[in-house]
Formats: sequence, structure tokens, C-alpha cells
Amino acid sequence: MFHPKRFCIMGTKILFLMCLIVFGHSGAHAASFTIIANKSVVESALTRAELQGIYLGEKVKWGNRKHIKISVLEDDRTLKEFLQVVLGKTPSQFDQHWVRMVTTGKASMPPAFPDAQQLIDYVAKTPNAIGFVPSGQPGDAVKTIAIK
Repeated sequence: MFHPKRFCIMGTKILFLMCLIVFGHSGAHAASFTIIANKSVVESALTRAELQGIYLGEKVKWGNRKHIKISVLEDDRTLKEFLQVVLGKTPSQFDQHWVRMVTTGKASMPPAFPDAQQLIDYVAKTPNAIGFVPSGQPGDAVKTIAIK
């Protein structure tokens, strides 16, 4: 026999579990990479839209009018996650976008690094550079940029 009260309690439990799964997964997603920049960069936080503009070659200057130098980590897991969370793109779509930018003369291909330490070293020594690395790896040579 159907009991509305029991059905409501069961539905509430299922909804609660689904929220835990969704919000727990989202929190893990956001924390798996860190945006880093050279210490010369004046910004300490960027919106997702600003990061999209930077990594799609649309926003090319920082607030102090200095040219932004983006860099990319080739690490498959971190790259996929960064592109999905920040740009809503796959690595293939990102590559195609940059091939179009290069072939139309709008930009040069951003430097890509096979490991996080090489990218950190590049960002640390390159004024106005920005990049992303797995969380917990930046160190003191670069500054961390928050996503607001």
C-alpha cells in the first residue's frame, strides 16, 4: 500500500544523497588545479570569464596594460580538468581554437610544458606569465591567483 509520508521521507533522503554527490564532486573539481602567475602580475583574483578570455587569446593585457603570457601544462588529467572547468572545452577543441588563432595571424601558440615544475619555473622567470598546475605544487616562486 502507498504511504505518502514514507514516500516523502524516502524522496528527501535520495535528494540529500544526490546533493552530497553533486556538490562533493564540484568541490573536488575546483580544488584539483591552481592558477599561478609571475609575481609581477598585479591581479590576485580572476573571474572564470576573465580566465576564459585569457586562455582563448581574447584578453591579452593585465590591468596594468602589460601583455599577458599564457602557458599550458601538458599533463593530461590536469589539462582536461582545467579546460573543462574553466573553458568548457576538450583538449581537442582548445588545440583547434589555437590552430585557428595561429593560422589567421592573431596569436602565437602558447608554450606547453610536460611537467608542473617546468611550467612553474617558466612562470617564475617570465614577467606577466600565467599558468595552471595541480593543486599543492606552486611553491613560493610564483603567486597563486584565486578564481572568483
